[in-house]
Amino acid sequence: MKIIISESQYNLLLESKLKQSLKQEIKNFGIKDTAELVNGFDNLMEILNINSPMEFLHLFDDLDVVQSEMDPNLTLYRYKPKHNLMIHDRKYKIVYINYEEIWEPLLDVGLFNPDIRELTKEWLSEVYNIRGVTTTFRDLILHE
Repeated sequence: MKIIISESQYNLLLESKLKQSLKQEIKNFGIKDTAELVNGFDNLMEILNINSPMEFLHLFDDLDVVQSEMDPNLTLYRYKPKHNLMIHDRKYKIVYINYEEIWEPLLDVGLFNPDIRELTKEWLSEVYNIRGVTTTFRDLILHE
């Protein structure tokens, strides 16, 4: 049995595969290295059809959630060990967000720190069911 697809269906399939590949690249190598592959952050956002800061944050909806072995008050959020994109300190009710991968791109699109704090709190509540926290950034979040 032959399956015939139209040119537009074929193009949609290619576009979908490209988006999946780029999202996997973000998980493996980070947002900046992935952006370099497509000639810049703006091009990456256009290819992924990301049109708002919240849509950008939704790239990180599927982080692995890991309990810290070193500190029982910390929950780690990451795609790969020792490269945490967020750390939730439950004792002090703070979520530290990786500056380079998440916070800085939001600054680069024109948001200010107070806006990013509110946006990330909304996203954390919606996606990870984390409420009543302060969000802030850390330069590098290397831990366990």
